[in-house]
Amino acid sequence: YLKLSELKFLEILEICLTYIFKIESFFKMKVDIQKKVKIIQKSMETIRKSDRTLHTISFPRLAQELNMPLEELTSFFMNVEDLFLNEQKRVNRKMEKFLDEGIKNAKTANQAKELLESSTLKLINLLPDHSDLVFSASFYLPQCIEERARAKKYYRQTFRKIIKKGWPGKIDSVLDRQTELVLLSVYGFYEYCAKVSQNERKAIHKDFTNMINLHLQDRLFF
Repeated sequence: YLKLSELKFLEILEICLTYIFKIESFFKMKVDIQKKVKIIQKSMETIRKSDRTLHTISFPRLAQELNMPLEELTSFFMNVEDLFLNEQKRVNRKMEKFLDEGIKNAKTANQAKELLESSTLKLINLLPDHSDLVFSASFYLPQCIEERARAKKYYRQTFRKIIKKGWPGKIDSVLDRQTELVLLSVYGFYEYCAKVSQNERKAIHKDFTNMINLHLQDRLFF
């Protein structure tokens, strides 16, 4: 039988090994994220510089430019479509988390109104410099089209909840029409912001939110 001191030593050793594993995993994850960012940035840079379409980007060539083995590159992204899908989902995941938490915490009509306004500001801050390329890909890469449809369904349901809470008293038919209006407007806002600078995005944001608020103030619809 092990002595008490030996058991204590083994217990401490196990704890130390657990922490070492967690630290190693953290640093590996950090390195992997840095590599993914580098791959994405290089891919977007290649597309812009060569004026190529997404389908003509060669992963072997990209791996060579990154000084990275092809096997390592494909461990992060299987192909160009996978890369663009990752960027599309990254923004959607963060927006959905922001909206879900906001709805949960919005206890008053004013808080719901503030959530709708702050969500478009959140979108501005999330969009990367290559968001115009990602936006374009969402119209013709199959998996990106599917993700766009999924996200649109989510935003429709979520905006309806926010409008109902922020501007109470609307009948269902009006609520449905105004939800479609907001959805259409937000996607138009997204398309515009994807193609302009951060300063230009912020410049139009206040006008955009004022326009949305003006439409939603009327219970019957304009």
